[in-house]
Amino acid sequence: MQTPAAKTPHTHSAHGPAVLLRGVDVRFDDHDALQDVSVAIEPGLRVAVVGPNGAGKSTFFNLVSGLLAPNRGEVRVHGHAPGQHLCLAYVTQASQLDWNFPVSVWDVAMMGRTGKLGLLRRPDAADRALVRASLERVGMLALAGRQVGELSGGQRQRLFIARALAQEADLLLLDEPFAGLDVTSQDQILQILDDLRSQGVTVLFATHDLELAAEKFDRILLLNHRCVAYGPPADVLTQQNLSAAFGGHLKVVDTAHGPLVVGDSGGHHHHSAEGKHG
Repeated sequence: MQTPAAKTPHTHSAHGPAVLLRGVDVRFDDHDALQDVSVAIEPGLRVAVVGPNGAGKSTFFNLVSGLLAPNRGEVRVHGHAPGQHLCLAYVTQASQLDWNFPVSVWDVAMMGRTGKLGLLRRPDAADRALVRASLERVGMLALAGRQVGELSGGQRQRLFIARALAQEADLLLLDEPFAGLDVTSQDQILQILDDLRSQGVTVLFATHDLELAAEKFDRILLLNHRCVAYGPPADVLTQQNLSAAFGGHLKVVDTAHGPLVVGDSGGHHHHSAEGKHG
């Protein structure tokens, strides 16, 4: 039986996009999840991936991570096919972790080193120092010995980000990380992302919260089975683009603080949780 070995990191292109899709189609059974999607995401940006439920956001993330292959088109991560990149970390909506399994916060963070270590080599002092620093950066070092089943939702999300940091990822995919979290936990994660921005880490962040996307992100990718728009928030969050993505359920109202996106009920969009299927 062949033992999984440590992955070999690819050399990144100095000038190419961090993520590139060209003419990508994804079809499930009798419907198109994504249609002719083309986008180039520059390294070091914080990008909000926005769209209605079922618009293809999770499909987009699965393509970039290499979990899914397109029916047509090309996907590249730092110039290479996705799926074998140590540089990429994916925090999914429903992590494949048994919260009842007796594993500690430290153990989960150390899983971020598995790709470089393989399954046979034991962590050395440098690996342990990196895990310690990663937990400290997300405010979880004091909980290193705690069983994961005892963590709150916000602590779990911060732990998964610590695992990504221990992996030394420079491309982080976060699929609805705010679902079910209180405002304090959301703010803690945004502070961590601010830190990552200063280090040139590229972040793709799926969200329904258009206000959050406009205020906290460099670019917005607006999806509804196709790429409706990609660019700075002011260019993407227009009445025309939002109507194309959401139909008549959203509109833009000009206020003293700039455009505000509101729904049919008149309430602005604020830190809402998305369903399980994007």
